[in-house]
Amino acid sequence: MPLSEEQSKTFHEEGYLIFEGFFTQEECDNLKADIDALTEARAKREAHPYLCEFPHLGPLISHPRVMEIVESVMGPGFAFHHLHAVRQDAGTPGVPWHQDYEQEPQTNRSHVMVHLFYYLNGLNGEVGDLLCLPRSHRTVIANGALWMLDTKPLPGERVINDLPPGSAVLVHSALWHARRAQPGGEDRPRYFADASYCQAGIRWPSYGIPQWREILRRAMEKGLDRGGRYSHLFEENHFFDRQAGYEAWKSLQGSLAIQLPGWKE
Repeated sequence: MPLSEEQSKTFHEEGYLIFEGFFTQEECDNLKADIDALTEARAKREAHPYLCEFPHLGPLISHPRVMEIVESVMGPGFAFHHLHAVRQDAGTPGVPWHQDYEQEPQTNRSHVMVHLFYYLNGLNGEVGDLLCLPRSHRTVIANGALWMLDTKPLPGERVINDLPPGSAVLVHSALWHARRAQPGGEDRPRYFADASYCQAGIRWPSYGIPQWREILRRAMEKGLDRGGRYSHLFEENHFFDRQAGYEAWKSLQGSLAIQLPGWKE
């Protein structure tokens, strides 16, 4: 369901929301089957479809309940950025503190970008804990600027390690977060997926592989726009090519502000 006024306020202030048991057991089982197939193909180094082409992972992109939540925090017409999925078995290493807001270069937070983290087997203190630092999404910082901290505790951090199967966590993409590795999980792997969406109104860096346009086309061909209702998700004009944009500015020197059109002394 759409977010309540209180939930929306909490998200914008704290940078995240938790939805326990967001998916049914049947939905979880179907999604886990796709992730098992994906994991096997990766282990054998076999070619496999784009994630948007898997029978259950693909429709996850435009899942109606997901769409209601995303529209509640960023308004209509938003874009789909990417989908990831992985099975994290016992011994999976952690991921250092970072943020995932896409911007080249990082200068502001004028528009909202979100990630939805899906824990199909829930979280139980094994394999890895989700860490986040509430309200940190307000700070403009490069994506990897915090990696030297590894997964060390930070003042005010929130440790999320007890969620039922099928839970989802909505995070502002600029929120600092990490995965702290934990022992255990030999008989209970962690099935994880995340999907990301961008607010309409500006052009965002594309997903960071050359095939990003093809992925958007394939999603449309697979009917993930749900009869045109969510065709805005896959419109290319939400994006510019990330690598081309990076090449355009990386050789600039000094403050970028004085190189913008309309600069006056």
